[in-house]
Amino acid sequence: MNDIDRQHRLLRHRGSTTHYAFDGDSGPVVVLVPGSTLPLAVWEPLIAPLIAAGFRVLRYDLPGRGHSSPYREGRADLDAHVGQIADLLDGLKLSEPVSLIGLASGCILAAAFAQSFRARVDKIVLIAPDGVATRFSPGERLVLAPVIGDLLLPLLASRLLLGRADRYSTAEPVRERVRELLRFVLRPAHFPAALLASVRQLPIHDGETWYRRIAESRVPTRVIWGADDRITPTAASALLARIFGSDAVFVLDGVGHLPFVEDPQRSAALVVGHLRAAD
Repeated sequence: MNDIDRQHRLLRHRGSTTHYAFDGDSGPVVVLVPGSTLPLAVWEPLIAPLIAAGFRVLRYDLPGRGHSSPYREGRADLDAHVGQIADLLDGLKLSEPVSLIGLASGCILAAAFAQSFRARVDKIVLIAPDGVATRFSPGERLVLAPVIGDLLLPLLASRLLLGRADRYSTAEPVRERVRELLRFVLRPAHFPAALLASVRQLPIHDGETWYRRIAESRVPTRVIWGADDRITPTAASALLARIFGSDAVFVLDGVGHLPFVEDPQRSAALVVGHLRAAD
């Protein structure tokens, strides 16, 4: 079994099952909040640096991704996603404040969790944050349409997502890794419905509201972005610099949508530096 397929642990909560991995022996907890498509294996390059820096690392799959069960009753709104994180922390009896690292649409989930549970959050890192300048292609917009999308996405999911992999990076090894991860999440028959539910119900185009809220709540936040990101373009980096301060936003040259995969050394240094900084 490779790092994508191997079973980690399962938490049963509210009639659902969340697949997670919890690495590290001691120290503050960092929760890795995934984007809408990729499984928890995408985070592999960050795990060892975080553990070496003295953190425990908790990562998980969204409902209907990887080995997590689908959404209950089709619920995929912010409350459902925030509830999944809270249930995971409660189920593991983690009562101390945690830091959150969000990827793409996972940045909105991290911000919403911090808004609902401010006392449980220490710091946040937003990687390639979604919700401000993201645009869907004509094909992606078509499958999001009511009724027609439910019919088309199961037929087109593989073609659309695997074709999208080329936009993640200019480096072929990174693109192939993304394809590998996508082929894994595409295996279960329930994945297209889970993806469609979350993209339809999450505030994908209203991330600014949630980022402003965590800034107003004074959650220490750092933004890391790849200058060559074609999934969540850096056009919004100036806006986030105004929200969080120019010293909080780092755009890495020569890097695409997954900075911690393409440039793990620089990305890990920025993440660890923020998490270790005094408030």
